[in-house]
Amino acid sequence: MNIFLIIQENPALHSLYRAVSKVVKVVPYYLFREFLTDEAELNLKPDLDRWEISVLEPPDMKEISANPEVPESEDILLDRLADGFLCLGLKHNGAIAAYTWSDFNKCSYEKILSFPLKEDEACLFDMRTLKSYRGKNIAPYLRYQLYKYLVQIGRTKFYSITIMSNTSSYLFKIKLKAKPYKLYLGMKFLNKYTFNICLKDYATQKI
Repeated sequence: MNIFLIIQENPALHSLYRAVSKVVKVVPYYLFREFLTDEAELNLKPDLDRWEISVLEPPDMKEISANPEVPESEDILLDRLADGFLCLGLKHNGAIAAYTWSDFNKCSYEKILSFPLKEDEACLFDMRTLKSYRGKNIAPYLRYQLYKYLVQIGRTKFYSITIMSNTSSYLFKIKLKAKPYKLYLGMKFLNKYTFNICLKDYATQKI
């Protein structure tokens, strides 16, 4: 039973949930480990006639931020690049169809979780396929290309975060043979005080 789906479909529960969330936000989420696995085992080819993969640069941030689906401003995206983040994109006929980010400094979720990364690690986040390109198997293909690129530059261990209620993100990672590493319960009171509890540690399992 998905409690989040029940809340979303029940107007009274959803209204109560929104009211309570203004005081305390409770979010169960997974810390994932992602891996470069055998590409032959995965069905990753995009349903496009032609495309190109490239590391996106500052001029590309203007195109991304101009899309109404993207919540971040151009300045925020440029700041990410200035801080050393990597943005890998898939372009179709010269237009950006999808992109994904990686942070080499830390793995974090809002102000609830944060830990520094080693020189061979990366935190993967913000995998976005623009609406007109969805349903074409682009996201898993691009993510896999990110794995390969990171391995080439010496980053061989990948972390990412998925909120438990985000089923599409969970299934996307499972398709790529990613594994839940830890299950957390994150809490934020008055949008200021944070608590983080590890509900399950999968680290002792073979991954």
